[in-house]
Amino acid sequence: MFKAYRFVYIAIIACFALTQCTSAPKRTQAPQERPDVQQQTLDLEDAKRSADWLDDAWQASNDIAKNSALVQAALTLQDEKQWQKSAAILSRLDKSQLTNDANRYYRLAKGRWYAHNEQWSLVYDVLNGLPERFTQKEYKRLTLELLAFAASERKQYWQALIWQVEAQRYSDDPSPQLLWQTARWVTQSQLPEARPRDLILAGWWRLIDNHHQAMTSPESFARLLDNWQNSFPNHPAQELVRSWKQANSEQAEPEMNTAKTIAVLLPLSGQYEAQGLAVRDGIIAKVSESTSSELVFIDTNALSFEQQQSKVQELKPAGIIGPLLKESVTHWVNQTNSAIPQVFLNQLDNNTPQSAEGDTALFFALNPETEAEQASEFMSSASSQTKRPLVLAADTPSSKRMVERYKASWSGINEPSVSLFSQRDDMKSAVETSLGLIGSKERIRAVKIAAGKIIVDEQERSRRDISGIYLPGNLQQVRLLKPFIDVSISPFAQRILVYGTSSAHELSNQLGDNDLNGLIFSETPWLVQNNGKNVLLNQWLEARPGWGLSQARLAAMGYDSVDLVQRLTIMQRMPGTQLNGLSGTLNVEQQIVQRQLQWAAFRNGRLTVLEEQPSAGKSRRQ
Repeated sequence: MFKAYRFVYIAIIACFALTQCTSAPKRTQAPQERPDVQQQTLDLEDAKRSADWLDDAWQASNDIAKNSALVQAALTLQDEKQWQKSAAILSRLDKSQLTNDANRYYRLAKGRWYAHNEQWSLVYDVLNGLPERFTQKEYKRLTLELLAFAASERKQYWQALIWQVEAQRYSDDPSPQLLWQTARWVTQSQLPEARPRDLILAGWWRLIDNHHQAMTSPESFARLLDNWQNSFPNHPAQELVRSWKQANSEQAEPEMNTAKTIAVLLPLSGQYEAQGLAVRDGIIAKVSESTSSELVFIDTNALSFEQQQSKVQELKPAGIIGPLLKESVTHWVNQTNSAIPQVFLNQLDNNTPQSAEGDTALFFALNPETEAEQASEFMSSASSQTKRPLVLAADTPSSKRMVERYKASWSGINEPSVSLFSQRDDMKSAVETSLGLIGSKERIRAVKIAAGKIIVDEQERSRRDISGIYLPGNLQQVRLLKPFIDVSISPFAQRILVYGTSSAHELSNQLGDNDLNGLIFSETPWLVQNNGKNVLLNQWLEARPGWGLSQARLAAMGYDSVDLVQRLTIMQRMPGTQLNGLSGTLNVEQQIVQRQLQWAAFRNGRLTVLEEQPSAGKSRRQ
């Protein structure tokens, strides 16, 4: 009879789980591999099974003893991968009947459940301050590990590293590699100014700082690593640093040109000559600032792939920049010079880290989808829970790609509304329909008919649930859409911000644009420095008559590619390092150069750089 009652009790708990437990939130990408929470068991000696704990709860003489046993049952069910049953027990517990001791385990079980559902902010809230309340090392380790993962999700990488270092003190199998997977994301701004007192943490602090220092002077990196090894001879990361130095020595060919020759593969003739020359101008401008490198340009339009490869092999360069065209990149991704750092100036459609051998290649592209992604992240942070963005775009393949990237990157509460127009005559109708004016006019007409001769308010009212409007079109499209939007916003409604892309910024409105007043757009930093009054940019444009800002963006890309090829190893190994380039703030994630753009606006007829720039980054996303 007792067993029958026990099974009924378990069945009730399981059924409750099916009706009461919430589902996991939408998955987002993380900057490092997510924890496998289901593999994080406590591995305690003499541990009971969940059924044993449920027996104890059934036989308990009072509510306090019963609840204590149920908490342990919930933890054990999690170890047994029975997450829903565990959640059902936790949801029915009376916290007022928990002792201080039982409350610790209750918080841990709740934290594990939130981690299982990837609700990292809740993990952080429920577990913060809990590790020091445990005496058993198994519980300390697990709680610290969960807190570290939660901090990583909040992009608090230094705090995550502190918790991971502490967790490994209680681990039987410490892993410096695991610690580096967090340490490599620590940015310069996150790193404390003062060296930590703890020797192990101080070693990680110095190693991270060395990478950031080397961004200023890449040639000093080997010396910095030597000094680190001498300063921290017993640090657990010693083997890691030795492996880096060995890999660097193997990549450095003895017969490599001592003049640090850089081979540049560009289309310097033919259909794409202007684009190739613009990139070349930027590369020459960067190298002219220093005499440490020699450039050799190879015309990819004039030579076959085999001839290009033969030329590069003869040069034995210290680095390769290019090619520029996607077709040429496809030929080169499997080339044999895998030990030579190479910055491809384009990105393949389905580019993955395996697209090129080893870790000596980067893919650097000025793709418009990047602007759509950053606009979505920027607008997500400003969106309220009751509003949603509106996207107005042309019904073309390129615009649709922008819209899809925007939607995929949206992290707000309400999904974006999208309205596509096929031709110029459809724009006004698309704006009025999207903003609700068509429906408002119909309602006014119905009221007038019902009211007869009674005078009613005829002012149409636009929608109140729009948080912002995104226009991913070119300058001509934005010039037509912006006035329609301005006159369609109800005078009773709050002002709606309108966002665009760099396509709305051309040489004709480099210093400002009255017709686009209020438009906020993303742009290559070099093109909006000094509010558009960049002397060097204007001198370059004067020297290249007929060229515009599209070529200037390519010149900025060429300029930054030199820095990238010289810092490739550092940036590849540590995504937390950043390069403040002409084309944006750059960092590298899985061989892809990520580019943070500048935000500017047309205000009072002038170009203005926004004082507060978005901290839009990947939620990696990784």
